[in-house]
Amino acid sequence: NFPGFKPAEEKGQESEYDAEAHKERIFGSHVKEYMEMLQEEDPTKYEAHFSKFIAEGIDADKMEDMYTEAHEKIREDPDGEKAEKKDISYERDDETMKASDGTEHVRSNKISLAARKEKVAAKIAAAQAKMMEDDE
Repeated sequence: NFPGFKPAEEKGQESEYDAEAHKERIFGSHVKEYMEMLQEEDPTKYEAHFSKFIAEGIDADKMEDMYTEAHEKIREDPDGEKAEKKDISYERDDETMKASDGTEHVRSNKISLAARKEKVAAKIAAAQAKMMEDDE
């Protein structure tokens, strides 16, 4: 489903489509409303959430213009430019992934099906033992 579309409630009925609601969503009217609401109620949160918009000089009134311009650019060159691939290689040291750019990420090791089943059986046995202990 997408904004402005309401599927038929019963088989054989017509589904409804509101093109205006769909257009409003595409052009960011929901974001515009949120911006205006935040600007009035919580200016500090507004500045934190929309800092990049503010830096670009985009306020709630310029939202539709921003999306219109973006759509025009897409129509001019629908293929766009491919992003350059970063020459980053990763090296795994147990659960730590070290990247050539200096960043580190923790990734859990995959365990085999047999090991997972063993782990589940151990948890079940522990729960059963606790229940037996509680009964006594």
